[in-house]
Amino acid sequence: MENRDYDHAPDAGHGRAGSRHRGRGGSRVSGVAPVRAGDPERLGRYRITGRLGGGGMGTVFLALSPGGRAVAVKAVRAELAEDPGFRRRFVREVDAARQVSGFFTAAVVDADPEGTPPWLATEYVPGVSLEAAVAAHGAWPESTVLALGAALAEALESVHEAGVVHRDLKPSNVLLAADGPRVIDFGIARAAEATELTETGMVIGTPGFIAPEQLVADEVTAAGDVFALGAVLVFAATGTGPFGAGHAHALNYRVVHEEPDLTGVPPALAAVAARCLARDPAGRPTVPDLVGELSRLAGTGQAAGFFTEAGWLPAPVATDVLRVRSAPLLPAPGTPAPPGGSVPPGGAVPPGGAVPPGGFVSPGGPVPPGRAVSPVSVGRTSALSRGRRRVLAAVAAAVAVGVVVAAVVLAVRLSGDDGEAEASGQPKRKELWTFPLEEGMHLAQVIGGTAYIDDQKGGLYALNTENGRLRWKYTHSLGVGVPTGPLFLGATDSIVYYGAGDYTYARDAASGAELWKWKDNGIHPSIEVVGEKMYGSDVRLIARDARTGRELWRNRYEGFSKKGPAVSGGVVFAVISDGTLRAVDAETGANLWRLKVGDEIETSPIAANGTVYYGVRDGSLHAVNAATGRYAWKQGFEGASWDPAIAGGAGTPIVEDGVVYFENDGYVCAFDAATGKPLWRHKPGVDEAHLVSVQDGKVLFDDGSDEGAGNLYALDARSGTRLWQEHVGGSLGLIDGRLYVEEDDVLRVLSGTV
Repeated sequence: MENRDYDHAPDAGHGRAGSRHRGRGGSRVSGVAPVRAGDPERLGRYRITGRLGGGGMGTVFLALSPGGRAVAVKAVRAELAEDPGFRRRFVREVDAARQVSGFFTAAVVDADPEGTPPWLATEYVPGVSLEAAVAAHGAWPESTVLALGAALAEALESVHEAGVVHRDLKPSNVLLAADGPRVIDFGIARAAEATELTETGMVIGTPGFIAPEQLVADEVTAAGDVFALGAVLVFAATGTGPFGAGHAHALNYRVVHEEPDLTGVPPALAAVAARCLARDPAGRPTVPDLVGELSRLAGTGQAAGFFTEAGWLPAPVATDVLRVRSAPLLPAPGTPAPPGGSVPPGGAVPPGGAVPPGGFVSPGGPVPPGRAVSPVSVGRTSALSRGRRRVLAAVAAAVAVGVVVAAVVLAVRLSGDDGEAEASGQPKRKELWTFPLEEGMHLAQVIGGTAYIDDQKGGLYALNTENGRLRWKYTHSLGVGVPTGPLFLGATDSIVYYGAGDYTYARDAASGAELWKWKDNGIHPSIEVVGEKMYGSDVRLIARDARTGRELWRNRYEGFSKKGPAVSGGVVFAVISDGTLRAVDAETGANLWRLKVGDEIETSPIAANGTVYYGVRDGSLHAVNAATGRYAWKQGFEGASWDPAIAGGAGTPIVEDGVVYFENDGYVCAFDAATGKPLWRHKPGVDEAHLVSVQDGKVLFDDGSDEGAGNLYALDARSGTRLWQEHVGGSLGLIDGRLYVEEDDVLRVLSGTV
């Protein structure tokens, strides 16, 4: 129920093109991890057997009842448990949730609101989340989405009849099982809403799925669930929500001020979704009306009535669901925890630990045999690419509290065009230091001898890059459901900027002391600092004195900035939601020119040597004359192996020594920066490639993402020839000759040149 889906990457986009085929990230998927020191052995009568994940409410455990039934148990965070008001609300909301008994809901089976800690046990559902299924296999046909909608509407009807409002219906809270979908996580978020941990003005929910009245007036009714249902159906039909993707504040702005984007939604479904997404709650259909209408439409499409077999699902999703039902889920009894206290990369489960269909384990006896796909333990010598990890997301089991559990790990042989990469020339590395990471913590930036780690639960850490020691830590008081806190915006050698609540803050990089803040009403800008000026873009372009925060100028426009600004040659370049690329005088804020580019820009603009470069969703690279605003050239991946209709995921280009290096959908290539002439291209044999840096005559890229496939590759910058491949095991960055590797529970810093 917390905002687990919030994406704070600066280049998170808005539009939909290409989303039917492949996203840039997909869902983060965790396996069944061994219990850790300090974890309870039991919660009530349920024996804890593993860890499934956690979030703002607490930690989720996999557990067995005395009779051997697998359940998911959520243990509430100590900070919440200490609040007497929370316990009273938790009792009330759990009692209400236990009254929900519809066919398409996952039942609450037990709870102890007075326990230490309070806990909640829910039905185990062997299935795949809608979020993971769409990430792995793309958008669904209209008939299947209509059938899904009819079932979800019936689930909401059951929830509302019990006196509960869901408040956080979203794709990750919809599980797809062979006998139909299940709505999970209903109602319990309300218990945490009014604790002292919740900041004034914050709301519980997921950006892009929260109804506008909930954002503006914190008005929570059944009509808000109808709004979320409409957004979920658009997501299933197109691959993204009706308000796009990006910063939480940008999504919330669109929900309140803009019309939903129903491009690509089939007509009958679009008509239903449009009414569900009406800005005025009174204009939305009731849930009973939706049950009738969607059931009728689904029957017309010959898709209703199949909720007894997995055939109601698109074929590849059905295959995944059937595989999940027989796949190993539980660590075998006595299996030791891997080093670092986490499952191996990819969430592999040790052989022998399985839960058969229905989630029953013989108490005290061996695990019953099943038709499970044999798991493959992925260790330090192999890895999964980003694309493969999205497949893993779809062949994962999900539990009824919204945690997706990796069930099947695919063995992948990573190689380039020329077979296995040779290790010759591969750098020798030494681990310099490590820093433990908890869920929600990520490396944000390394600059000026400081590594910044932001924590979605409310922390900002500044580490000494020489030894990993903490320079300072800032904690911003946030509550359950707050999208992020603080949101890291950027840093220089002397100042770090972040957004939290209704303000943008600047702090001294050395001491952490607050320098200044300004009220941005929760719409935190993307920033760029050049010299003594900080340039920010959100619903306007604004320039401030970097040290004092004094406003120098502002430039207003219709819409909002979709990407971070670029500054070069005394000009600020920004991509605006009205489909324009704009140039503004960096000294005065005066408009210089604007170019109509549509809504296809995928990356932030990069300005260098009198040219502005950016990637678009069809995978091509565009160059614009920085002085005139006229196109200089455009280039794609010519040849039979590249199809612009299904390409996507363009990465931010890197400009170095008169060459533009660019990646898209598994290709890495180089173009002459002045003319656009193709110099070389490389297809490394992985689903996706992500440029890391260009240095010392080498182009470095990885095959990882937030899930961290974990391989670093080096190409000759002149020829594109593969030089070496190195497995490092996680998301990575190469800064100042050091390799920063972010894994699930640790940041590792390694020495070694490229």
